[in-house]
Amino acid sequence: MNEQDSSANEEFGVKLPPNARLAGMQFDDGAGVLKVSFSDGGDRAVKPDGVVALHGGRIRHEQIISSPRKISGAQMFVAETVAGSTGKATRSSTGELVATKEDLHFALALRVAGVGELWYLLADSFNFRKALGPDAGYSTEINLRALVRKLAAFAPLATQDSFFTAIVGGLPLPPPVDSLIEFFRTVGKDLT
Repeated sequence: MNEQDSSANEEFGVKLPPNARLAGMQFDDGAGVLKVSFSDGGDRAVKPDGVVALHGGRIRHEQIISSPRKISGAQMFVAETVAGSTGKATRSSTGELVATKEDLHFALALRVAGVGELWYLLADSFNFRKALGPDAGYSTEINLRALVRKLAAFAPLATQDSFFTAIVGGLPLPPPVDSLIEFFRTVGKDLT
């Protein structure tokens, strides 16, 4: 590979901060620690003063949905509704009906003293029942908000980003980020 090819790979490469995905979390009030388990195995216990920063965000996920070509005008509304699209369906050059659907996913991240990686969770696949116990409900967003408040109360000296501040203060959430990569870059900027 020549020098020009090498610089092109670096320019378009994605470099993420070191990270570990959280599989579970338990608050041990008696011992005053937060016990976390990781998706790839292993677990750790953290004291409140060990949590340096708390981050959160909404991550935009856009999906393009196409339907078969033979849909009449009356069926277009049904196709949009079934697809759950957020915009009007349009016909592509091949005659297919194309609609876009946008979802927002939630992510939280913890920065811990003496740990060189970002600990994060994705709300859609996180076990809130284990973390919140009997306070856990059936709504991901309500569970996430309860977990944010519980983390903020557990580590009151930790730096909180605008997402945490908004939830704890009952304010509107900040705008969503465009990807999980952007979320990692924002919250782990000094880890890369």
